[in-house]
Amino acid sequence: MTKKKLRKLKASQGTKDRGGTPLKVLKPSPLKTSENKETSRATVPTVSGKLAHAVQFLKEVRAEFDKIAWPNRKETVALTSAVIAITIFFTGYLGLVDMALSKVVGFLIG
Repeated sequence: MTKKKLRKLKASQGTKDRGGTPLKVLKPSPLKTSENKETSRATVPTVSGKLAHAVQFLKEVRAEFDKIAWPNRKETVALTSAVIAITIFFTGYLGLVDMALSKVVGFLIG
């Protein structure tokens, strides 16, 4: 089994580590403040807390990227060719419409 298929399988099984045990999902905690605003300030998340959130975010990004169905070379070439052909068609069409309208406006003005 390829690494990509293995990652997809793991992503589809949910949030479990390599041993099969559920991972702890990190949830951001709200900033705590006390009633006496003069003597205390809101607590700020620590660097290690921010790092843990960043690591969790990157793990989730990796899992989402594994869910993407990337097109193969044949599909990519076909879709790119279609986009180029449609672009050329509409460029020509709009060019002809522009020339026709320019002649009509020139006739009406002149």
